[in-house]
Amino acid sequence: MFEHHATKVSVRDHENRVKVVAFGSYHSGKTSLIRSIDPLTRTTEAENAEGGTTVALDLGIREHRGYKIFIYGTPGQERFGVARAVVSFGLHAGIIVVDSVRGMTSFEKKILAELTTHNVPCLVLASKIDLPGASLDRVRRDSGSACVLPFSAATGQGVDELLDRIADIAGTMA
Repeated sequence: MFEHHATKVSVRDHENRVKVVAFGSYHSGKTSLIRSIDPLTRTTEAENAEGGTTVALDLGIREHRGYKIFIYGTPGQERFGVARAVVSFGLHAGIIVVDSVRGMTSFEKKILAELTTHNVPCLVLASKIDLPGASLDRVRRDSGSACVLPFSAATGQGVDELLDRIADIAGTMA
């Protein structure tokens, strides 16, 4: 799925455009991440027994350190593999969003392994780090050698560091 990733930052209309795709299991925090990065983004949600869930692709856009960063959120259910493949075409980097209370799922481990196999730069985001039972250490253990960053949509913890890391990755592709 990731064999067609970008290795150069796209310069169009004098903008350094960076495409990042966020992956994660159902209710891992992808939509909350995108809202934290781009508070003006619009999302489509449906009510369910757990309160609500995103039922469309998310997109957040943020300028940071000279780059225009586009972060796409993908569906968390495994059945949406085709949608993930389409959205992932031409990505510069991937983010694996992991619910740090639940820990890394087999789905998230599979995506991380695929990104690594195809040499796609990736970051693991330990979301919900502010909740009781959250474990950054567990997410780090499950992620192997990947860079793991703590994140809380409620407090904003980790947003600036994530954007800095994405800009660092983009800088290697300029």
